Amino acid sequence: MNLLETEPAYSREVRARRHVRIRRAKQFLRPLPRKATLHRWPILKRFAETARKRPHLWSFRKREVSIALYIGFVITFLPLVGIQFILAFAAALTLRANLPVIMGTQLVTNLATMWAIYPALNMLGNRILGFLGIGDIESRFGQVAVSTTIGGLVAGIALAFIFDVIYRIAFSQAKKSQINLKRILKK
Repeated sequence: MNLLETEPAYSREVRARRHVRIRRAKQFLRPLPRKATLHRWPILKRFAETARKRPHLWSFRKREVSIALYIGFVITFLPLVGIQFILAFAAALTLRANLPVIMGTQLVTNLATMWAIYPALNMLGNRILGFLGIGDIESRFGQVAVSTTIGGLVAGIALAFIFDVIYRIAFSQAKKSQINLKRILKK
């Protein structure tokens, strides 16, 4: 008996929509590090063997992705240009977070976008410090570093919260629309 003959049109449509979502997700995640392509990344290739031995780095469960989103966006918006990938990889290892997601968040600030993002984070940090009544810091460099760090923490947590909510909604929708093949095969 053919599975397609017993499966109603509704189920075929659900499977087709799910297949499209999975293909779209795979296309989006293609440039990010995976177990098979970890050796191609300049810094990460030194840690490839360690990363392959830890399955939690590649898990897309809610816990691993949520941790990766929060830690990844906070590290992304901190003024740590040049060492973000190393810190993100170390955080993924120690906190048992998803490696592709945490590395993907690091791609938000790059040489093309950091010139617009860091001044905006500095302004946000200055507004927050002013709202809290914290005065100016003696040195100009110290003021910029503190305000950019505060702005980066707030923006990172806020953006991670938004993406976490979106992921949780998508995750729950995907769970609801799964097809129970055992039930279909019994018919």
